[in-house]
Amino acid sequence: MSKIRRGGYIFITWVGDHAPRHVPVYRDGVMVLKFDLERWRVMPGRINSRIFHLLTTLRHEGLL
Repeated sequence: MSKIRRGGYIFITWVGDHAPRHVPVYRDGVMVLKFDLERWRVMPGRINSRIFHLLTTLRHEGLL
C-alpha cells in the first residue's frame, strides 16, 4: 500500500489490487471518491477539477 499526499487529498494505491485497478481519494479522513484507473473514470463519489488535475499529474509522474 502506498499513500500519496497532494493538495490536501490522500490517494491510496495497492500493489496487486483487485480489478478494476482503482484509487480511493480521501480528504480529512473521509473518502470522497474512488477512481477507476483502467477506464479513467469515477466510480462512487464526485470528482472536481482539482482532484482530476492531481490524478492526471500523478499518472504522468508514474505514481498511479
